[in-house]
Amino acid sequence: MLNILVPKAKNEQARWLSLVDASCAQLSFVDPWQMTVMPETPEQKSIWLNIDQYKGVISVSPSAARVLTDALDRYWPMPPVGIHWLCNGPRTASVLESAGLKAGYPQSGYTAEDVLRMPETQVAFDDKWLIVKGEGGRVTLRDTLAVRGALATEVVVYQREVDRAAIARMVQAAEHCDVLWLSSEFLGEQLLTDHAEFWRSWPGQIWVSSPRMQRWAYAQRLNRISTAPGATPEALATMINQTRT
Repeated sequence: MLNILVPKAKNEQARWLSLVDASCAQLSFVDPWQMTVMPETPEQKSIWLNIDQYKGVISVSPSAARVLTDALDRYWPMPPVGIHWLCNGPRTASVLESAGLKAGYPQSGYTAEDVLRMPETQVAFDDKWLIVKGEGGRVTLRDTLAVRGALATEVVVYQREVDRAAIARMVQAAEHCDVLWLSSEFLGEQLLTDHAEFWRSWPGQIWVSSPRMQRWAYAQRLNRISTAPGATPEALATMINQTRT
């Protein structure tokens, strides 16, 4: 049976376990993240108060969606209409929908590139779009929407940092694992910053969540890379099933 090291926040681990056949693989979890919601600035308050000016609002994560919905709850008795409320996948969508927003997301993949292939993001010139996100991370959504002619604004609402002690625990756990599941370049960079020699010589497989992550892994001289069809537990289950055939 495969033992797979899965770096996931504690509040997501039960869902991943429920969607993976325990007779085929054992999941070993480490929570590597430290998430801090940033204090609201006057600029952010102005964005929330004028959010009805935007054609679309994209939440890049459940954390971003929670900050957005909390702001709407404070400043809007009823959510404004006529806005495309988009996100990267079903978990983020569930946060938006719990606040009464009709959330759209890609049917597969759940990456920024998949969001940008949605009909809603084929924008008209000068459409205003808002991207709710954490500090750092990719700027693909903003830059691509801008190239298409939109006026794209990012609002940064939380900080995401890697717990250095958790990185050390991942090294210890990997000694007993066959596979590392890796869907975050940000996390991957921290793994190599702290323990590059270990991960480059580690005999296990590294399953990454997208062709972009695959290119990054090869550029970092990581070995035994396989690419999953997405960053979801269903994609992980697909990879597990492929090893059995």
